[in-house]
Amino acid sequence: MIEETNKIIDSLGGTTALAKLLNVNLSAVSNYRKKGFPDRLHYKIATLCNEKGINIDGKIFGGLSKNLPAIDTRPLEILSDISIKVIENLTEDDFELIDPPVLVSADNVLDRLGENIADKLYIFSDPAGSRLCLRPDLTIPTCIHYLSNGFDGVKKNYAYYGKVFQFQNPSSNEPNEFSQAGLEIIGGESCVENEIEVFYRTYKSIKQSGIKNFKIIFGDVSLFSILIDVLDIPIIWKDQLKTKFWNDKNFKILLEELTIKKRINNQLFKKISSLDNDTAEIFVRDTIGLLENQSPIGRSIREITQRLIKKSQEIKTDPLPKITANLIKEFLSISDKPLQAIKKLKAVSKNIDSRLNLQIDSMSARIEMMIDLKVDLENSILSLEKGRMVEYYTGFLFDFNSNNLKNSQNIAGGGRYDDLINSVSDKNDIPAVGAAINLDRLEKIISLEKLA
Repeated sequence: MIEETNKIIDSLGGTTALAKLLNVNLSAVSNYRKKGFPDRLHYKIATLCNEKGINIDGKIFGGLSKNLPAIDTRPLEILSDISIKVIENLTEDDFELIDPPVLVSADNVLDRLGENIADKLYIFSDPAGSRLCLRPDLTIPTCIHYLSNGFDGVKKNYAYYGKVFQFQNPSSNEPNEFSQAGLEIIGGESCVENEIEVFYRTYKSIKQSGIKNFKIIFGDVSLFSILIDVLDIPIIWKDQLKTKFWNDKNFKILLEELTIKKRINNQLFKKISSLDNDTAEIFVRDTIGLLENQSPIGRSIREITQRLIKKSQEIKTDPLPKITANLIKEFLSISDKPLQAIKKLKAVSKNIDSRLNLQIDSMSARIEMMIDLKVDLENSILSLEKGRMVEYYTGFLFDFNSNNLKNSQNIAGGGRYDDLINSVSDKNDIPAVGAAINLDRLEKIISLEKLA
C-alpha cells in the first residue's frame, strides 16, 4: 500500500505539489509516504487522480474510482515559487520533512542561544509555572523533536519550514514573525562530510533562489577553544577567557585586566587564601556574624565562601604575559579570504601545538571540498571572530549575508553544535550540524535586486 501511495503522490506532482493541493504542511505529505493516506483524504485524493486521468487501484480508497465530481482544491495559503524552490532543494534525497514544536522551554533557549536573544523572546508561564516561549528559531525545536521520538545517537536527516518568532525594535521595520526553512543532521558521526553537506545544500538553495549578490562568512569557534587549551597559562585564566569569549566587549576588557598584577589590599582575601574549604566556611560565618544554624539571605555560606576563595586565587595567580595576550589578539584578528586566512593561521600557530594545527588542517580540508563542489568563494571570508554571538556553536559555522555595503542583512546561517542535545536532555555525545534560511528576508532582497 505504501508503494502505491508514493506512486500516487509522485503522479500528482510530488510532495510539494500535493501539499499545495491539499493545503497541508509538506511534513504531512512526507508522513503519507511512510504511513499511507488517512481515511479523511481518500475522497479528495481519488477526485484529484480522476481529474488528472491517473488510474488507481480502487482498493486503496475503499472502492472510490472514476466519475467523481470536481471539488475545490485551491489552498488557503500558497508558498511563493522562491520558497518552494528553497524547500525542494533542502528536502531532496533522504532528508525527512518535519514540523518542530512551536512552544519550547525558555530556559533551554536562553541557556544555549545566550542572553543576546533574551529581549527578543516571547516568554510566558504555563499553569504549572514552567517558563515557555514561542520558538525563536527551529534548531532547538528540531533537537526536541529528535529526542521526543526516542532517538539516542542514530543519525537522522531533517528538513523543515515554518514560522519563528522574535520581538524586534519597532524602528528596525523587521517583522516579529517570519518564515524559516532549514535542515539538520543529528546523530551519527561528527564528521566534515556532514558539515559540507549541510553547507552545500544551503548554498545551492540560496544560489538557485535567484539572488544575485551575497557573501559568505566562515568561522570555527573550536579554533579559539583549542588555542586557549594549549597555551601555557593558568587554568583559572583559561576558564575566564572561554566564558567571556561570547561577549566581545567583556572579553577585551578581561584580556587587558589579566595582564595587570592584582594587589591584595583586602584583609579578608589575604586570610581566606591560606585556609582549606571547611575552615574558610567557618571563618566566613564568623566574619558575617551568623550562628551555625543560620543562613544568609540569597547565597549560602558555601557559595559565598567559594566565591571568595576563587577571588583570592585570582589575586594570587600571576598575570597573563603581554606576549600571550597579544598572541590571542592577533589570532582573533585574522579575517581574510579563506585560503589567505588559513595561511595566516598557520603562520601564527606554527610553534604552538599540533592539536591546533590539526584543526586548522580540518578547516583547510573543508575549503578544498567546497572548491571541488564549484562553490564560488570570491565573495567570502574566514573570520576568527565569527560565531561569538550564538553560544551553542561548537566548531565550524557559516553565514550568508546580502552583499550590500549600505544595508547588509543576514540571509542564512548554520554550523556545528555538538553540545546542544546534551543541554536540553541527559543525552551525551550526540553530534549535530544544521543551517536555517530566512525565507522572508531572502524574498525581500531578491525583490529589491530586481528593482535596482
